[in-house]
Amino acid sequence: MILTIASEHVSTVATDIAASLAAAIARRRARAGRNVLLVYQNPKMPQAGWLATAIKTGAEIRGIAAKDIGTELAAAKSSYHDILVHLPKHDDAGARGALAQADLALFAIAAENWQTDGPLAASMRAASILKPGLPLVALIDDSAAGQHVMSTLSASIGGLRFLHLSATKRDDVSVGALYQALYGHCCSA
Repeated sequence: MILTIASEHVSTVATDIAASLAAAIARRRARAGRNVLLVYQNPKMPQAGWLATAIKTGAEIRGIAAKDIGTELAAAKSSYHDILVHLPKHDDAGARGALAQADLALFAIAAENWQTDGPLAASMRAASILKPGLPLVALIDDSAAGQHVMSTLSASIGGLRFLHLSATKRDDVSVGALYQALYGHCCSA
């Protein structure tokens, strides 16, 4: 299964939420005996493309050109049980290629900082257009701000499902609950 994970930049959070979630889920899947590939944009040179890391013994990082990300993900499906893709904060050819290959797209939303015209909202709309029928899941807290964002998104993006977990907490309990929600029903082992 290819799972894409995106989040909007939150200035009060030191590390990227989606990157942390992608890495944590990848590690959990690998500990469960799964062969996992973690794909992310090169943080030092985003314009240069993407990096892929196999989460297993002896893994090596290798580069992937943005134009080749869709082809690479399609080919990787036969070699990996799970592929987690940390999407960049901006819409580009690589992000569109990853979304086109995705089996599930997760969007971590910090409701108090939500921007209806921001990059995360654009990625959500792009995902629903690029691959109609792609399951879209928004990770959002159940606060008043979260309820408002849910209402707004439900009106503009059909079929969007919501998980009521904090998009900013990345402790073991939160990641465990997210892991169970994502994989408990759709994937075994």
